[in-house]
Amino acid sequence: MLLIPSLKKKTKHQDILSLPDPPLFYLPLGSYAGDMQVQVAEGQQVQMYQQLAASTGPMSAKVHAPVSGTIVGITEISGDRFLTLKNDFRYTAQQLSPPDVDGMGSAEFLAILAEAAVEGSGGARFPTHLKYNIAPGTLDTLIVNGAECEPYLSADYLLMKTACDNLMRVLQLVQRVLASRKIVFAIERQHRELEKLLLQAAKAFSLTVSVTLLPNAYPQGGELQVIKSVTGLEIAKGTIPAKHGLLVSNVGTLWAMHDAFFDGKPYTERIVTLSGNRSKTLGNYLVKIGTPVGHLLVETGNAWDSDRHSVIIGGPMMGRAAQSPLTPIHKGVGGVLLLEHTNPKAMNCIACGYCVDVCPQRLMPLEFVRHNQEGDLAQLKSYHLDDCIACGACAYACPSDVPLMYHIQSGKAKLQQERRNGQS
Repeated sequence: MLLIPSLKKKTKHQDILSLPDPPLFYLPLGSYAGDMQVQVAEGQQVQMYQQLAASTGPMSAKVHAPVSGTIVGITEISGDRFLTLKNDFRYTAQQLSPPDVDGMGSAEFLAILAEAAVEGSGGARFPTHLKYNIAPGTLDTLIVNGAECEPYLSADYLLMKTACDNLMRVLQLVQRVLASRKIVFAIERQHRELEKLLLQAAKAFSLTVSVTLLPNAYPQGGELQVIKSVTGLEIAKGTIPAKHGLLVSNVGTLWAMHDAFFDGKPYTERIVTLSGNRSKTLGNYLVKIGTPVGHLLVETGNAWDSDRHSVIIGGPMMGRAAQSPLTPIHKGVGGVLLLEHTNPKAMNCIACGYCVDVCPQRLMPLEFVRHNQEGDLAQLKSYHLDDCIACGACAYACPSDVPLMYHIQSGKAKLQQERRNGQS
């Protein structure tokens, strides 16, 4: 684990604000795994909340219209495909039909999650209806992951502070459907003021909830790290937590689940933190899925000078640099950061071992560099590259600025390609 300056105070005490919607939305046609099939035609008028695309495999979700308007076509942005929707600003909406949650069983519970296209909001975008597909009575502990350990981000903090009742209402439903024995909120120690608020809200809903205060360390918010901190159990990457009677759900995911179950609303908007050392306006905003980052920056009075600034989608540790102002917000984006360019000069590895010390998976990142440069896939596997969670802690700690994350991602891509070739 790694101690990183928090930088959350810049936004955590601000309210959640709304922004004007953009004239064009770019809706991702890629998902956790696989692509989606478009179900509307170019030029077609669509209503707000209408389903526009469906999954082509079991691991992806659906796409719904965040506003009413006209389908423009498919736009490629930085190599990915997006369905483009022109906003008519009329907000003509399909009628929402909240389900009857009284007496709801497991099958209907999962069907509603799938229909509303709820995905993991912590970044991974794993389809929530698959994660919650657990036999009732087998869930020992539901861990609510409120450890938003990336510096700058405070979207989940604001949800726990302002939407406590919504979170408890959906947890009450989850506990009844899945019969979980324990519910634990995992929050960072720097947010300890939330503990009393959460416990009071739980009491009002007759829920037995406990709060575990986690160290202010990175990457404390990773699923495996949260499980270890809350239960003491160390499970391997790739192991399904449900097999150990555990389920970890992000705060933002539960918020989207509340909308699906109690409003009948598909996942079409989320809270996003806007911050960074070159952002003039800082805060947390309710943003519709598909909103271009360029629109978010303009509406908040920020200018993106690509020669001097980087725009990071997500947090500074695991986020990706946006290559285009059209790059949109998706369901896993908790933050947009405007940062000054840094141009670190990579030097030779001095074998100091810092990257090994901070690795939460107990791996040897320096070996990934060497074997990726040599194209030695057998060695990459022998050093368990697939167990790397790509948290970026090694790169942050490296005094020589070795491009560790580049070699980790490059090595992972090579291993993926090898597996695809083996399947063909």
